[in-house]
Amino acid sequence: MTCTPVPRVYELRGPLAATALDWLHVHAEVQGAIEGDELITVWLAEAAPPLPFAVHVRELAVDPAASAITGLENDAAIFVAADLLVRPPWVERPAGFSGIELIVPRGGAFGSGEHASTQAALRCLHAVWDAPPTFADIGTGSGILALYAHVRGCPSIAACDIDAASVAAAQELLPAAAVHLGGAETMPKVAGLVANMTASELRAAMPSILARWRQTHVLVLSGLRATEVDDIAALVPHAVAHRVTVDAFTALAYRGSAVVR
Repeated sequence: MTCTPVPRVYELRGPLAATALDWLHVHAEVQGAIEGDELITVWLAEAAPPLPFAVHVRELAVDPAASAITGLENDAAIFVAADLLVRPPWVERPAGFSGIELIVPRGGAFGSGEHASTQAALRCLHAVWDAPPTFADIGTGSGILALYAHVRGCPSIAACDIDAASVAAAQELLPAAAVHLGGAETMPKVAGLVANMTASELRAAMPSILARWRQTHVLVLSGLRATEVDDIAALVPHAVAHRVTVDAFTALAYRGSAVVR
């Protein structure tokens, strides 16, 4: 009989606890989290990697009986909008739903549709989608945002991530896309572009992001907390056309010059 590994549970405490959780979503397999004020409890598939933040980390004892829980029992379709949902392949399409659905396995790569920054990015894309002929997803994670472009009929999609596991997940999800290991500088010039990253990552990558966006179609930037929105918006020489906030995260959308206003 094969035993299911018991998850590791950690407390993250301090002003940067939320930032540390964002980082873990990219660099570890997060199975769940309970967020509070400067205190987060997070479940990981394996031991926590060293955190590059000044956060107090304490591992909690886990009942071995928890290994019988697969984590899939309560999975359900996530309605991002009335006509847009995300679901893993083991969850059936809700009866009567006829909108756009993104089928994404929930695994180690960030972006299963549960995180607020992913939902904000999807809502922004959905609100301002203008059928770009080429599209790039920077920091793709599972590939969910690139998948949205594919489902909407974009014929040429590129994606990148600095995490090899994320690249593998995105390649499996989107075999026809050009998925690269690396940052924005590895991307071709494209008409439409999305980047769902932390504010510090967006700030560092912004010159490359803007250099690869042809400014003809949609640009979406997501992963921003309230105090970070204005600083990142100031780096883009266009007016914000649409914004969406889901829980603590905001996404900003910009329209390119090819769009008729």
